[in-house]
Amino acid sequence: MDSKFPQTTTAQTTLNNHVTDLVISNFDNKLFISITQFGKVGSLVLVRRDVNLNEDSSPVYSIKSLLGKDQAEYHILARHLYERLQLKKQLLFGFALQSFEKKDLENIEEFICSSITKINL
Repeated sequence: MDSKFPQTTTAQTTLNNHVTDLVISNFDNKLFISITQFGKVGSLVLVRRDVNLNEDSSPVYSIKSLLGKDQAEYHILARHLYERLQLKKQLLFGFALQSFEKKDLENIEEFICSSITKINL
């Protein structure tokens, strides 16, 4: 396999009676995760960890909506996933979901985390 292409994995499951497709691609400078229940990319959010000059405080993150709606729920989901995966690189997260209920988001996160083990981060 040509090393110019990112390592990529795909998965599909049914969550809350919705077919859910997942694509994870590990680029040199970013991790791309796209999860959809509509068959489309949906909103795109970029998350990165910034340099924190005060080592005693919590990490500082920059979260920016690149495409789609700029909603707090999207930022929270993307940041929570970034922290859970303990990423060192930027996360480009695309999602188009039927529901943003807490239980549904927990299931989405578990699906992503169980699938990401196929990628060498």
